[in-house]
Amino acid sequence: MEEKQGITTMEEQLPKKITKQDTAIEENNRRRKIELYVRAVLFTALSSLLIAFAAYSLITPHDFTIGGASGIAILVNVATNGTVPQSVLVFGLNFPLVVLAFFFVRRKFAILSALNIGLQTLWLFLIELVLPDFEIVFSTEHLELSKLFAALASGVCIGVAIALAFKAGGSTGGADILAVIIQKKFRATSIAWMIFIINCVVIGSSVFVFKVYDNGKLHLGMTLLPIVLSVFESYIESKTNESMTNGFQSAIEFRIITEKPEEMSLALMKELSRGVTAIPATGMYTKISKTMLVCVISRRQVATLRRIMKTVDPDSFAVMSKVSQVLGFGFYTADEH
Repeated sequence: MEEKQGITTMEEQLPKKITKQDTAIEENNRRRKIELYVRAVLFTALSSLLIAFAAYSLITPHDFTIGGASGIAILVNVATNGTVPQSVLVFGLNFPLVVLAFFFVRRKFAILSALNIGLQTLWLFLIELVLPDFEIVFSTEHLELSKLFAALASGVCIGVAIALAFKAGGSTGGADILAVIIQKKFRATSIAWMIFIINCVVIGSSVFVFKVYDNGKLHLGMTLLPIVLSVFESYIESKTNESMTNGFQSAIEFRIITEKPEEMSLALMKELSRGVTAIPATGMYTKISKTMLVCVISRRQVATLRRIMKTVDPDSFAVMSKVSQVLGFGFYTADEH
């Protein structure tokens, strides 16, 4: 028993060998974590600035709103004739949601969402303090056209802002946080549908704030215009967000059935610098054994791949499909996403 204990003690005393490669890997991982942290903070700062800019200078002056807490802040600000500043409203509406986020969702998501909301409040406060009359009007002669351009511009700004916040690992606050908390509690609930419902309620409420009267009578068309502009803004916002998160990472997947798999795969790897996966395939009608090559490429490489197919095996058969997102070597890594 004593001998066994002695051997154990000697083994514990043996120093662990740390190679230069281990040190380099450790250093590289540490540097990568710092880079991701800095990028998350920068993305969050830019995201909050875009939302504050769009809300104050584009949306509020043109009498329409957006979804979520920012939309409620705009409506209350307009309804009180600016008595309650947007910065105070944004902070007040989001603060309880951030507190709940720390209890129900991931810590990173909660921290970055809190940072985004805090910076939104700061940017709005600075604009209200330094540039209280700051607004962008596209046309003084055609107000409806100016409002349309404002909805378009704000949709792009906020769409980019939301995408940046998601890429950082957080959110822009408001409906996003509430939807995530509800989805965490009720797994069957769709986050997208929750955000959609919340935004619809906020946008629909704008009809009570932006009432337009003509000779003492309610002008239905002009009263409903803010809702139309808000819906248009939301559409542009969602499309911009989708393009930022998926569109720029989209790729094309080719499944090529060929009798010359070696020649075809070599040509694809050499000319496109893409990996190729070979899968045995059998035609159920002809019972002929062939090979299916799977290759994911970027859009700009489609013409080159078609040329390779025509040159190497004109009788080959291919199915092309759009891939919304690709993670891995040659495209995007998981931590970059």
